Amino acid sequence: MKIYPYLNLYSNAIHFKGENIKKEEYKDPLLNWPVRGLAYSNELGAALSEIAPKFGMLLWFPAMLYFGADFYDKYKNEKNSYNPDAQRGTKQVIFQILASVIFPTTAVVIGQKIASALGVLGDSALSLQTREEIINFIKKFSVRRHIEDYKDSKDEFKQLFEEALVTKREKLIRSNKIKNPFEWIGDILFKDHHPELIAISRKDKVMQFANENIDKIFDIYTDLLQGKKPVDFSNKMWKNFITLREKYAKDPDYTKTFLRDASEDIIVKFQNNQVRNAKLLKTLGGFIALGLAIKPIDYFVEHVIIKKYIEPNLSYMFDLINKNDNKSYLHSIHKSPL
Repeated sequence: MKIYPYLNLYSNAIHFKGENIKKEEYKDPLLNWPVRGLAYSNELGAALSEIAPKFGMLLWFPAMLYFGADFYDKYKNEKNSYNPDAQRGTKQVIFQILASVIFPTTAVVIGQKIASALGVLGDSALSLQTREEIINFIKKFSVRRHIEDYKDSKDEFKQLFEEALVTKREKLIRSNKIKNPFEWIGDILFKDHHPELIAISRKDKVMQFANENIDKIFDIYTDLLQGKKPVDFSNKMWKNFITLREKYAKDPDYTKTFLRDASEDIIVKFQNNQVRNAKLLKTLGGFIALGLAIKPIDYFVEHVIIKKYIEPNLSYMFDLINKNDNKSYLHSIHKSPL
């Protein structure tokens, strides 16, 4: 009986199996999803900071833990082998700073700004950010005065508001003129609020939007005094007002002014909701931009920035360090007594 064919078959099988083992590539567990997603929790925080600033800050902690684990793993291990290496660790730190912090955060900010800019397509022809700042300014202006005192002289209220807004615009224009380019770029990319948009937007559009909102809050105030549900109020907002009105009516400190104070407080909540809606749209823009940018950013950083620029420079730098260390070592040997 000839056994050569079987031996050949057996050896081929071993050879084939060995090829498969050699071709099996190392897969970094920290680069696989969903673990890789922890690196972007800070970007989710950046997107959510518009509507939930404290929660947005908390989301930095998972990202920081991930960065620490990734750096430690890359410094200590070369794939599956234990081999501490400072150059490899440094490369990974640079990768995480670029691919998980700088570029994704920039993508989120750009997405928010694009969503805000798209607001000019609406009836007001103003960005979401500009509308948000105008509503906030009306709210701050209103809380220092009682609408009750102007319910029969709305035009006087509007005139006082316009004077205050013009003063605000002039101050902002002056402050923008003295900003250096780095400050200006930093504000565009990282500042949460941009009241300067009130200054650079068309004054007629700003005043038109402001007057429409002032008309709205006066109409709401009138309806509330008459016990009617305002057209712009949701059922939930209306129930909140009734609860607030009853609460103030029972409080001795608000006996004479409970209706006025409850009405003014619920109007502030209504304005906060308007601002929150604008923030939600900007947050959505940030999420969309981040989702679209994650994979291209990873690829660009790994295959272009790291491979073409960082690795060659790191190799050169660490080679110099090693040569200098070797020279120092040899010099110390020659100088040491026998």
